[in-house]
Amino acid sequence: MHARTMILSLTVALVLLPAVNARAQVAWEPTLEAALSKAKAEGRPLLISMHTSTEIACQRMLKTLYTDPAVAPILSEFVLLPTCFDEHDEVVKTVDGKEISVSPLFGTLGCDQLRKNEADVRKTFFDKSEIKVPQHIFVGDDGKPYLKKIYELKKPAFITLLNNALIIYGSDAADGMDKVTKGFLKTVKTGHLKNKRKAVKGLLDLEDPRKLDVLYLTIQSIHRERDKGECIRAFGKDTYAWASDTVAKWLRDPSEHVRNCAVVSLEELGATGVTEQLLALFEKARDKEFRKDILRALGPCSEDSDTVKSLLIKNVKARREVDRIACYLSLGYFLDDEAVQALLAKQFKKEGRSGPAKTAIIWAHTYLRDQSLIKPMHALVANEKNHQLKYMANAAELKIRTGTGVARKDGRGGYVKLHKALGAIFGNDKILRNSYKYWKGDN
Repeated sequence: MHARTMILSLTVALVLLPAVNARAQVAWEPTLEAALSKAKAEGRPLLISMHTSTEIACQRMLKTLYTDPAVAPILSEFVLLPTCFDEHDEVVKTVDGKEISVSPLFGTLGCDQLRKNEADVRKTFFDKSEIKVPQHIFVGDDGKPYLKKIYELKKPAFITLLNNALIIYGSDAADGMDKVTKGFLKTVKTGHLKNKRKAVKGLLDLEDPRKLDVLYLTIQSIHRERDKGECIRAFGKDTYAWASDTVAKWLRDPSEHVRNCAVVSLEELGATGVTEQLLALFEKARDKEFRKDILRALGPCSEDSDTVKSLLIKNVKARREVDRIACYLSLGYFLDDEAVQALLAKQFKKEGRSGPAKTAIIWAHTYLRDQSLIKPMHALVANEKNHQLKYMANAAELKIRTGTGVARKDGRGGYVKLHKALGAIFGNDKILRNSYKYWKGDN
C-alpha cells in the first residue's frame, strides 16, 4: 500500500456512506482505458475523481455533492472515472438480478477495481507516488490533463470548477459565459501564439474581474511553457493593473520561465503587494537573467521598502552591466530620496564610457514624473561629449513634463532615435518588455 498525504490512518474506522442507490445515478466508467476511449469517441472531457475511504473530506464530497440535484446535470457532461487507493469494507448490491459486492463510496465498483484505477491514473498522469486527496483531474478527449484541483470544495466552488472545466474544454454546456468570452478562452487554449496574446488582451479589455479566475485556469491548462509565458506577458500593460493579483499567482509556478514572465508583467503593471515574494525569489534564483529582471521589478513594485532600497544600492556595484542597469532603473522610483540622487550622480561618473548604464541613470529620472529632477538630471550630462546622452536628457525631460519621450515635431526620426537609445537598455532582454516591442512594431 502506498503512502499518501492528507489521509487519515487506515486504522480509523470506516464510516459507511448511505444512499448507494442515489450514487448509482452517477455513471462511473469501470476503467481508465474505457473512460479515455469513451471521452475520445464522444468528444467529451474526462473527470477523474480521486478519493480514499478514510478521508472525511472525500466522504463529504461524495455523499453531498455528487448526489446533489444542482450538480448532477453538470457532472453528466463529463465521462467520470472513480479511484480509491485503499482497501475497505464493501456492501452487497443487486445488479441485473445478481448480487455483487461494491464500494459504498461509489456504489458500482469493487475496491480492487478502484485501487487498480488509482494505480493506472498515477502511472499515466503523475510522476510521484504520493497523491493528495480529494483531487479532481480533468482530461481532454486527446488524453491530456488540462486542469487539476486538490482539496475539498464546497458546493458553489465545485459547481464553478466544473463549469470552468467545461469552458476551458470549449463545451457549449458551460453556464455563465457569453459567446464572446468562450471564443476568447478557446483561442487562449488552442489558438496560435500571437492569437493567444490577442485573446488574453481581449478578455482583459472586457474589464470583468469575474472572468479572471477562468482565464487563469485556462492559461494554467496550457502545456507548452513558452505559450503559457506569452499569455502571462499579455497582462503587462498599466491599464491591466487591476489584474495584478492574478499575475502574482504565477510567481509560485514550478517553471522558472513562467515565474520570470510573471515578474516582468508585474513590473509593467506596477503591481503592489508583491515585494516579499520578489525578495524571496531573488534570494533563491540562480539564473542571472531572472535575478536581473527581479531587480528591475523591485522598483515599480515596491511600497517604499527600506529593504528593497538597500538591496538595490548594494547591487549597483555588480560586475555585470545589465545588473547595474536594472538597479539604476529601479532606484528611479526612490529618487525622492536625496541620498539616492547623490548615489546615481556618483555612479554616472563612475560608469565612464558605458553608454547603456548612463542612459539607464538618465531614464530613471523619468519614473516619478517629478519636475524637480530635471535640473540635476541635466547637470549629469553638462560636460558630456556624447551627444546621444544629451539627446536622452532632453527626451527624459519631455517624458517628465508630458508623459512621452518623443515630441510630435520630431516625427519618425526622433522616434527611431529614442528607440535606438533605449534599445541599449531593453533590447537584449531575454523577455522583452511590451513597451520595447511596441516601439519595434512587434506588439
